[in-house]
Amino acid sequence: MGDSTNESESLQVRKKIVPGTIDVHPTDNAIVVNYTVQAAIVENGQLVIGDKRSSQKVIRVKALHANSNIASLAQEVVDKCKLIHANRLTEVEQILYYLQQRQIAHCSTDAVESDRVWLRKQLDKVRKPSLGDEEKINMKAVQDEPSSMFKMDNYIEGLYEDIPEKVKSTRSILQLAKVPENMRLLIENESLMSALSRVLREDGRKSMELVTNIIYIFFCFSNFSEFHSIVTANKLGDMCLRLTDQEVTRFDLWVQDLRKLEANVSQAPNDKSSISKLDQGYQKFQNMLRKQDQLLFVSFHLLLNLAEDTGIEVKIVKRDIVKYLVDILDRKTPELLVLAITFLKKLSIFRENVDEMFKHADDLLPKLGFLIDTDNSRLNSMTQRLLLNLSHDSRFRSLLVRQEFHQKLRDIFHSQNSSMLTLQLLYQLSIDEPSRFSPIFSTCIPQIIQMILEYKGDRVNIEVMAFAINMSTVLRNAQIICQDNGIKFLIKKAVKSNDPLLFKMLRNISQHPDENTKMMFLDYIDDLMRLMLKSMSNPDVLIEILGIIGNLTIAEFDFKKLAVAYDLLQFIKNIFQTSIANTQMDSKSFGISETNRKNSDLTKIDGVCKNDDLLLQVIILLSTMSLDENISPMVATTNIIPLLIEIMIAKEEDDEIILQVCYCIYQFLLHDSTRTILIGKSDVVGYLIELLYDRNIEIRKVCDASLSIIGEIDEDWNRKLRQQKFAWHNSEWISMMTEIPGSPYSGMDDSSLMYAKNSSTDLSLGNSAGYRGALSPGMYDNDSDDEEARQSGIGGSNALLNGPGLY
Repeated sequence: MGDSTNESESLQVRKKIVPGTIDVHPTDNAIVVNYTVQAAIVENGQLVIGDKRSSQKVIRVKALHANSNIASLAQEVVDKCKLIHANRLTEVEQILYYLQQRQIAHCSTDAVESDRVWLRKQLDKVRKPSLGDEEKINMKAVQDEPSSMFKMDNYIEGLYEDIPEKVKSTRSILQLAKVPENMRLLIENESLMSALSRVLREDGRKSMELVTNIIYIFFCFSNFSEFHSIVTANKLGDMCLRLTDQEVTRFDLWVQDLRKLEANVSQAPNDKSSISKLDQGYQKFQNMLRKQDQLLFVSFHLLLNLAEDTGIEVKIVKRDIVKYLVDILDRKTPELLVLAITFLKKLSIFRENVDEMFKHADDLLPKLGFLIDTDNSRLNSMTQRLLLNLSHDSRFRSLLVRQEFHQKLRDIFHSQNSSMLTLQLLYQLSIDEPSRFSPIFSTCIPQIIQMILEYKGDRVNIEVMAFAINMSTVLRNAQIICQDNGIKFLIKKAVKSNDPLLFKMLRNISQHPDENTKMMFLDYIDDLMRLMLKSMSNPDVLIEILGIIGNLTIAEFDFKKLAVAYDLLQFIKNIFQTSIANTQMDSKSFGISETNRKNSDLTKIDGVCKNDDLLLQVIILLSTMSLDENISPMVATTNIIPLLIEIMIAKEEDDEIILQVCYCIYQFLLHDSTRTILIGKSDVVGYLIELLYDRNIEIRKVCDASLSIIGEIDEDWNRKLRQQKFAWHNSEWISMMTEIPGSPYSGMDDSSLMYAKNSSTDLSLGNSAGYRGALSPGMYDNDSDDEEARQSGIGGSNALLNGPGLY
């Protein structure tokens, strides 16, 4: 007993787990961790037997989506899985990033791939309802006698017999063509290819089933791009278009025959013979229509496959394929409708094809309006995708709003069947400013705000935010958003998520002239200021917060207190100095490569990134702060005014920055402390005179207002300004007088003649020649033709997003 105990103690089982590689799961959102289990039996320190076994652990990452934080998710995976060492964190992050990108790519391409797969599955379904009793018997006979490649010679001989034999042979060949392994053997049989093409060409009008079988055979070939050359060599595309035109004409004749029968019944409502003929006509029409839909389905599907080649697509469009596709949108066969919409959606990617569709818009849009309301989810989704592509054209957007598509989409959005696709379409229709004022869009706002506030991810979906941003540019919509403490919850959500799009929406709300709306932001001004100072490395958020504060043009607001509490003037001064330094660096770095410039430390000063948008918002903020008269003495004690003049010179090509600088100067001219510095210690008057003749009408207006203030205060400047304006408006006469021989002013140059009546005049213009390009007197008078007259005035911008991409 003791010996057995000692023996068991001498035997030891040792087990060791060795981590291996980390891979991506081929189909799921999962990480595959490979590891090896090593087991050994040791007796008295010596190995008796050992074994190794490889295994895998699959870690499914259910929380992965487009907005996931990869770093935190990777850390969570490493912490929970003991098979992954902490030093492999970077490798896990790379795998998660790959899974995320694969998921995004799959979402964008899955729709297109599934459309093709789904349409191919419908080919068998769409043919079955059109079979009559005789055809069912023939089909059963074919099924009882299976097709075989060894009987191919018999099938080819059958193509030279009467129509019934040709139909029977094509059915057998079609069964073989559905098997991919037979494709190459069939394609390489030149006798078969030529016989099928001949029968289709010669007997195309005699039997609809025969034609359908042959086109179906070639459609099977067209599913493979490598066989497209064979299909086009046999001119199947041309034949399909001819057959389509033939069937459309035949359909019109059937409708005319039915109308005649209906007219006969209406003239003799009690005539049983006429009623019987009408009933038979309806039955015949329905049977023929099912067969025709089947033929059109395979024809259009073959053309859709061939249209993968853009050169062939151009030829197809020139043959009026758009007209044929629009014509069949009032058919009842769902599979045919989905195919037609899919084809139109593919064509709508190219502008030339959209122009062609616009020619048929009066017929196309009413039919799409009917299809978008159907219960067929597949058809509804495909119709919305087509409309999304068309909505990138401003002409179609206008027509869609005019025909109240936004109301249909609103109803879908409120229903249980809504999707991000519906929201994308609503956004597209809200791009044009006049459309945004529709009250139909306003009814979507409560649901949009609910989606924003209830979103659990890091950033709200861009589709939701894009539509919300557009809606917030309308005052009525902004007031709806602010109801029920909406602004409070939105600001808290924005501060917590640091989402720049959410801040952009708040900025749009703050720019409206309604003072009650602006006053709502004052309760959260401290939160915004603290986040602004923390966002120096995040210019997207920083710009939006500056825009919000710059829009708070509230007369009673104490900006002095705000400036003192958060050292705002020093912040503004740092931004100005950064911008000037970056501009000077750019002007000296033409010989430096772009890579070296990006890596240079000079592109950052005091932690602020080089960004003209940031500079613009800081200037607007300074203009808003100048509304408080207590700010001017503080500004006068700094060098902000000279920095403004330097920015005016450095950014002379940027109209928006020049406009805002001029407005800021105008605001400071209203206060004694800063007006003294501007007039007596700077050359700002000379620059304002030069900008008085700028091409931008808004700049001219602000400069004229500023110079009027200067003229009212200083009589000497008032006289000089009057003489300068006189010289400008009469420059053509002065130039002409200097060229007339014998004139008292002959031989004088223009500048001498301008001031001939008062030689003591000195305007002190500084570098007045050619600043930003002067206007001719005629251009100054013609303000209506100024392209830039439509630019926004002082204050914020609309900040519209780009539209979603094409499907």
